[in-house]
Amino acid sequence: MLTVIVASLTLALLLEARFPLRAVADAPLHRWFTNLSLSALSLATSLGATVGLYAAARALLGPHVASIELLPRIGAPAWVQWMLTLAVLDGTAYVLHRLSHSVPWLWRLHAVHHSDTEVDATTSYRHHPLESLFTAAVNVPLLLLLGAPVAAVLAYTLLANVVSVFSHANVGLPMLEHALRHILVTPAFHRVHHAADRPWTDRNFATVFPIFDRLLGTAATLPAQVQQSMTLGLEHFRSAPQQQLGGLLAQPFVAPGERSQPPRKRAPTADVST
Repeated sequence: MLTVIVASLTLALLLEARFPLRAVADAPLHRWFTNLSLSALSLATSLGATVGLYAAARALLGPHVASIELLPRIGAPAWVQWMLTLAVLDGTAYVLHRLSHSVPWLWRLHAVHHSDTEVDATTSYRHHPLESLFTAAVNVPLLLLLGAPVAAVLAYTLLANVVSVFSHANVGLPMLEHALRHILVTPAFHRVHHAADRPWTDRNFATVFPIFDRLLGTAATLPAQVQQSMTLGLEHFRSAPQQQLGGLLAQPFVAPGERSQPPRKRAPTADVST
């Protein structure tokens, strides 16, 4: 698992160096160090909690787990179990992401991710450990009730990490965007979500499959020219101390945490591109 994570991050950073969409910060190494330091904490909690706790819970329940597992009880074939596991996990990620933008205490945790004033591959792992633990606390009971194969949970976790690294990458690859935009969340699709202007921040919540945004009316697009110059991050938490590891860990517990609601000067445009 660690090999896949490191390989995908390395490839994304190489693509950013070769095909950057936005001007690169003069000294990105400090940002990378901070983001990746936080990543070590959040990855340990997210990967260890969701996959590890799920496997441990199944082992602890032993033969009793069969009495609560839905998919095995209805005799679903293996491929159906895998497909439903991927769909449920990605759908749950979408729901939790939307809630993280509307429930104040969840937003305080999730804002650590959004407060990055630049967005690149390292931003994908910039999550507060408490947010990762909350996600696991929701996913593990749900997976137990579903009776999801542990291998499918692990496969989705790897897929979500790889797609997230790619979707946060500071790259301009129009041909690849065109080929993948209806199948997977791409950088151009997700970068809209990191705009500092809240009407855009509250769009494009999907993690792996953009179909959830398109079906539920939260998909939006912005032209590449706009994405090259738009302000990223939040209206607060932009100072150097607040962008350091200690500041990020403390961020959910200091004001301001609630979201400001700027006047909606323009409504986001639904993604109806073909």
